[in-house]
Amino acid sequence: MQPSRAEIARTLASSTAPATVVARHLPTVSGVRHGAADDGRILLLCRRGDPLTTTARNVLVHIADEPPLPFSPTWGRVRVGGRATPLTGDAARTAADAVAATLPDPDLLDVGHGSVIVEVVPKRVTLTGRERELPVNLAHYRHAAPDPVVPAERPFLVDLVDHHGPQLYPFLRQQLVIAGIDVPADCLPCPLRLDRYGLLVSVPAGSGTATYRLCFTPPLQGQQDLMDRLHPVLFHHRCDHH
Repeated sequence: MQPSRAEIARTLASSTAPATVVARHLPTVSGVRHGAADDGRILLLCRRGDPLTTTARNVLVHIADEPPLPFSPTWGRVRVGGRATPLTGDAARTAADAVAATLPDPDLLDVGHGSVIVEVVPKRVTLTGRERELPVNLAHYRHAAPDPVVPAERPFLVDLVDHHGPQLYPFLRQQLVIAGIDVPADCLPCPLRLDRYGLLVSVPAGSGTATYRLCFTPPLQGQQDLMDRLHPVLFHHRCDHH
């Protein structure tokens, strides 16, 4: 069990990673703040007077994954091609509320004055990674939901490694052994990535490392569900003392 292409694309589209926007006859713009509507439309937060805010045009939006740890693998980047249209009135305010759900930027309060929301309606979506570009079905993209656990991925993994190693490493090793993976007794599996479907971990293998996915069954419903499931693992030693 792992995220589909559509789910990865929607998760990246809704992330706080800055976007790069390419449009014909305009300079490439990087570091663009953005959010996403419930159906996957990209909502770019721009300054009034920026070239993207002057007229409707076709654009290509790139949003790259930002791995949570220096040694974590990347999901690659999502590329969304479509028609970009500056929004006004009620549509702009509704879009600002959608952006605020993941990016509570103060400039959203200035939408309609100094800030403009530019809506990009997807016509083509692809995922790029490991030098391959894979198409994402548009209908699947529109109906997919962003992963509810990913926004907490980095702080959660850092906290696991920094504060719960004595409980975490034996648990990960046990789960790998249960899955039929031969793990040396002195091996310390390293958590790499987290999503609603599971935890990606690496273990030493010869002169390198091997990567395995430990699945959550059923998939997580959200961050509280994650804490509820892992609490007995991380804090059972405290319970044993009462």
